[in-house]
Amino acid sequence: MLPAPIQSLLLRETPVAWLDEASRQIPILLIDQANCEKKAAATAVSLLHRSGLNERFTLELSRIAREELKHLELVLNACRRNKVESRHLSAGRYAGALRTWMNKREPERLIDQLLVCAMIEARSCERIGALLGILDGELRTLYEKLHDSEDRHFEFYIAEASERDAEYCGTRLTSLCQLDAELVTQPDPEFRFHSGVPGP
Repeated sequence: MLPAPIQSLLLRETPVAWLDEASRQIPILLIDQANCEKKAAATAVSLLHRSGLNERFTLELSRIAREELKHLELVLNACRRNKVESRHLSAGRYAGALRTWMNKREPERLIDQLLVCAMIEARSCERIGALLGILDGELRTLYEKLHDSEDRHFEFYIAEASERDAEYCGTRLTSLCQLDAELVTQPDPEFRFHSGVPGP
């Protein structure tokens, strides 16, 4: 069961067609999961450089970065045990489309970046929950370990964005939620952790 704040953001659930593809594409799922953990850690570190003298913000970002790196280790270990060799994967369209959505001007851009981070964590939490319904054994245990922290990270990012300008967040979230729903339900030529349904 998703936390209520996440449920209110996500307009569409992960399609069954994506889950069917995930069950057939476990190696790519794991490789891309590792990529997602690396990017999440890098994003937290990049935000550290913008935290200024806000000690609470800095400490929480440091914690998130460490958790994401720990997740990376868990996924890489699962790849090794399942004999999944690392290889280059092109980036999926999801995160790139969310970044394009962000305002180019400050301070709005920082707030938008926090909202995008919150959305990615919310979708990741929902998608991992969906995967738990089809995975078993070691892979299910892996995704169970990843699940709860996604919700904590979501709560942090959405709270930070709202603290900076709650009214602005309210106006921006509508279009961000719609964009997320479109990206995860429209046909997508490449299977990735955040991709849409398989299609041309």
